[in-house]
Amino acid sequence: MKKQRTKIIATVTNKFSDKKLMQLYENGVSVVRINFSHATPESAEELITRINTLNKKGDTHLAILLDTKGPDIRTGERDFPLVVEKKQIFKIGINQETLNPETDIFCDYQHLVKDVQVGQEIIIDSGLLKVHVVEVHDDHIFVQADNDAEITSKRHINLPGVKIALPALINKDKEDIIFGIKMGVHFVAASFIRTGQNVKDVRKFLDQHGGEHIKIISKVENQEAIEKENLEAIVKLSDGIMVARGDLGVEMPIQMLPVAQKSIMDTCFRYGKPVIVATELLNSMITNPFPTRAEVSDVYNSVIMRADAVMLSGETAIGKYPITSVKTMKNIILEAEKTTNNKHKDFDLQTVDKTKLLKKAIARQALLLADEIKAKMVIVFSHTGELAAYVSSFKPNQKVVSFTVGEENHYRFDTSYGIVSEKIDKWEKHSTDTQRKAIAFLQEKDTLKKDDYVVVIGEKNYDGIHQPQIRIVTIS
Repeated sequence: MKKQRTKIIATVTNKFSDKKLMQLYENGVSVVRINFSHATPESAEELITRINTLNKKGDTHLAILLDTKGPDIRTGERDFPLVVEKKQIFKIGINQETLNPETDIFCDYQHLVKDVQVGQEIIIDSGLLKVHVVEVHDDHIFVQADNDAEITSKRHINLPGVKIALPALINKDKEDIIFGIKMGVHFVAASFIRTGQNVKDVRKFLDQHGGEHIKIISKVENQEAIEKENLEAIVKLSDGIMVARGDLGVEMPIQMLPVAQKSIMDTCFRYGKPVIVATELLNSMITNPFPTRAEVSDVYNSVIMRADAVMLSGETAIGKYPITSVKTMKNIILEAEKTTNNKHKDFDLQTVDKTKLLKKAIARQALLLADEIKAKMVIVFSHTGELAAYVSSFKPNQKVVSFTVGEENHYRFDTSYGIVSEKIDKWEKHSTDTQRKAIAFLQEKDTLKKDDYVVVIGEKNYDGIHQPQIRIVTIS
């Protein structure tokens, strides 16, 4: 079965049987996402245990991504919906005891009255209700509705343009991440990241609790995060970025969403960081066995724009056709990849540490060489994983196999373009011996045939320093 270079992430719940998980993997999924906005450690433990078991048995190779709830702002619990009519004025307050449950809305953001001003737009329930502030008081505000709506319990509140005074991780996130570390998750998708400091805070928390190996995918989903200075810092400090178009599309005029998406992706390319495009890619397939034409174009264009991965959310989590959705996405990706000829465009030298410039240069030249000689494959041997990361960032046209020792880097590239990870027992004393064993392994899998050209990128040990090098191997 042909393997696509653009990775697929699928959202799963504990309703997925082992058979379904294996079907996801067999049809192109490399990462399973567990959404902790809804999941709890209790509900997720059995699911993650089963995924780990399938991986250990070799039935799957599925990285696990823990998606945090994040520091969002919500309305309170309601016994019945609040029916709001256009131009109606009503109260939103931060003190539940002073509110009338029949006519008012509680907001769980205690800085609300300090952060908004008269005329400020507030968006409730992902755009279902838009209001603007008409009065600000000590513990409440009065707003006027811009449209008719019904508001139920725990609806999301967006404050476009407001710098939110919330931490990077709420208590639930911390509990969920500690659980994820214990269970062996590979990625944390940190929700509502707004600044580089937020990323540092998440990294510090992971490192303090034994999660040094876990990679951070920062979700960019608000106006503050896409301010140039913040976006640059977020991308630089993260291991990858998710373009979370749901909240991002609420926070700005909808016609500006594609502009923001391109800006985020371009920044990722400049820093050589993986980028995931998410939200409503095949949304109609939650209820229909086939996508809309616009959705097909959305997936296709995401691939053409060089996304490292595309993500399915409700399509697999609650949809009627989870496997069909994955198959459909893979088919669109494969069609798009037929028309792409990546030129391995260099990224900004200023974004790369000088000590790593040699690895970056070697990775790019290896891909240019592979194109020139029409190599069947690129093989990467890297002690740290950095070489393979650079190879992926230049968007290879060939299949790339990264050989690693141990678990730490074995799942690292499951969100990265074009990289297939294979694990070996140990590095041989001489690098050529390791390469021979790896090539023999690939020949046994019928991946390589006689007279194929292979470009090998490895690291030779010079007095304890691993220096990158390139070799061309003709399969005999």
